[in-house]
Amino acid sequence: MVMKAAGKKYEPVIYKGAGHGFMRSGEPSNPAVREADKKARDEAWARWKKLLAEL
Repeated sequence: MVMKAAGKKYEPVIYKGAGHGFMRSGEPSNPAVREADKKARDEAWARWKKLLAEL
């Protein structure tokens, strides 16, 4: 792993059932929103805000 070799901390996350671009396709305003994309978006957004708060 490149990140490990560089001494960087990382936590890979796979959101089950989410497609490529789930942050965009999971938006509540998307009339064709898929539940897996919405769930992944909500979880990823919460995780991102937590990471930013820790800086």
